[in-house]
Amino acid sequence: MVTRPKPLRLDRLRHLERPFGWAPFRLLTSGLLAPLSVSAKALYLVLCLVADRQGLSYWSEGRLQALVGLDATALQRSRDELQRHDLLAFDGRLYQLLSLPPDECLPTPPTATRSRREPGRPVPIGALVPALLKRWEEEGS
Repeated sequence: MVTRPKPLRLDRLRHLERPFGWAPFRLLTSGLLAPLSVSAKALYLVLCLVADRQGLSYWSEGRLQALVGLDATALQRSRDELQRHDLLAFDGRLYQLLSLPPDECLPTPPTATRSRREPGRPVPIGALVPALLKRWEEEGS
């Protein structure tokens, strides 16, 4: 029998909030995040938070630039990168986060990214943030 650790701060337990942003956990287990630049990951994270259940976001370029901390050129490069990796569609105004390709269409991910979680099960975006921040710090050094 496995015992679960008790929360360190009972007064600060996380709860689902509305609106609720999410990203599929398979982003980590499939290796889809690994080749992306830090700025593309940051843009994807923000879009996960602001998109509706169909993955659509109407947020303006200026607002996304401010949230992600990129200038217009860097935002365009990040957007293009996500499109090349088949994670995003963009028509000049509307963003759409795309469903992830089936596992059989992906290369075998590195062992370190494998997980025992159920494939394709959505997880809170907060589960991705520590890994993204660590990578961001490593690339910035």
